[in-house]
Amino acid sequence: NNSSSECDSVNAEGPMPDKLQAAKFTSHIGDRGEIFYSEVGDPLWLKVEAVAGGAAMLIPTVYTLWKFPMLLPVLWTTSLVIPKLIGGADLMVPGLLIPREGLPDLKKGALVAICCPGNAAAQAVGVLNLDTHGLHSVAGAKGKAVLITHTYMDHLWGSGSKQPLPTIEFAGAADLVRIGDDSDDNNSDNEHDLDGEEQRPSDDKQSVSAALELATDEGPPSSLTDSVAEAVAPDEMDELLMNSLRQIMATVLDAAHATELLPINASTIYSTYMVPSAPRGRELDIKKSSHKKLAKFLKVAEKHGLIKLKDIRGELHIKSFNWAHKDMAEFTPYVIGSAKKEKLNDGEAGRLVAVPGQDGSELDMIRVIELLKPSSALAPLFDDVNAQTDTGYFSRQQARTVLEDYIKGQRLVDAQNPRMVKLDHRLCDGLLTKEEYSKLSSYPRDKLQARLQERMTLYTQVVLPGGPTPVKI
Repeated sequence: NNSSSECDSVNAEGPMPDKLQAAKFTSHIGDRGEIFYSEVGDPLWLKVEAVAGGAAMLIPTVYTLWKFPMLLPVLWTTSLVIPKLIGGADLMVPGLLIPREGLPDLKKGALVAICCPGNAAAQAVGVLNLDTHGLHSVAGAKGKAVLITHTYMDHLWGSGSKQPLPTIEFAGAADLVRIGDDSDDNNSDNEHDLDGEEQRPSDDKQSVSAALELATDEGPPSSLTDSVAEAVAPDEMDELLMNSLRQIMATVLDAAHATELLPINASTIYSTYMVPSAPRGRELDIKKSSHKKLAKFLKVAEKHGLIKLKDIRGELHIKSFNWAHKDMAEFTPYVIGSAKKEKLNDGEAGRLVAVPGQDGSELDMIRVIELLKPSSALAPLFDDVNAQTDTGYFSRQQARTVLEDYIKGQRLVDAQNPRMVKLDHRLCDGLLTKEEYSKLSSYPRDKLQARLQERMTLYTQVVLPGGPTPVKI
């Protein structure tokens, strides 16, 4: 291992250097995103695109955490568990080691670093799958604690310089105990030493194997019961999904507003409309329903008579809503969730990533915001509606509004089919290919919106805690 002095020579530019190289990727399960590399070729940050209505997530790699070990909250596990995590397992609750003073108070969804006692160098990074409050006293807890996204010695680490695990000293590495270990502090037979391994008889191989099975998730997710996370029965989630569909039909996508948007992509319906329209205090998750997949749920809704579906170029779309269905006559719109969000300038949407404060107590926030900038071909369109911001960058919603204002201002909506937009020279120059230029005279409004955001240059703004200025990459 390297000495801790190598990690003390912190990059003066901070965790987000000015000069980064980006590489786009698509994972084996279809997740898309970008990897940001340093000038010497080490992956520093992993950006995963938004899924299921969430926001893009910016995740530091172990290379970044080795230089800035306090960037994320730390959870502890034994050295026996680490090879399992490197092999693809998630960290289970029984695999956690708990400081005597307890875990930091973290919420589900927070990014955390995974370390072993005796060394504060992160060996894995993941997303917390539960709230940590009260875990110091839970006996016999089960389920996933951390969903691992990246580890030391995985392919992402291997795409860089393959730096060996350094040794980073840390203060206060007091006694660590497993979840549910209520034994007396003086009973050294039940404690863990600071090498991260339990003191067991050398021939007790069965107990070691059993502990590893509890500490890591190597089997199918369906075989595990997360007793800490809130349980939702599949039939209850089915009803939540159906009510969310009725809710959007009665409110944001009623007959007066949805006609010009149809047909609408199924994924857009779910992530943009249904997920935010869940009842207050509830969260939609198609995977927790009996349907498991969005397409199956929508086909059930179609059979029920609420919607009609259409396949367009291999993608499922909702062709029409049946607002006259008897369900709609009986349905009363409810109050949707009103989660508090930090107000951002110019209507920008962002993701807040928790990091420890400088005093090591309260959490500060890294704010991650996606911004768009018009290309030279699109600049005249933006100028025509006098679309300006102080920075020259636009949020996705602002860009959408610019195009809507242009369409209305130029009276380009097709009177015979309101969802179609007549193409003028500005739209052709900025959004069409050369082949399409001479062939098309109109285009669906929702697809024009998608084209606009595809043709604009995407930037990621990272606002660091206490930093004087945001960093754009």
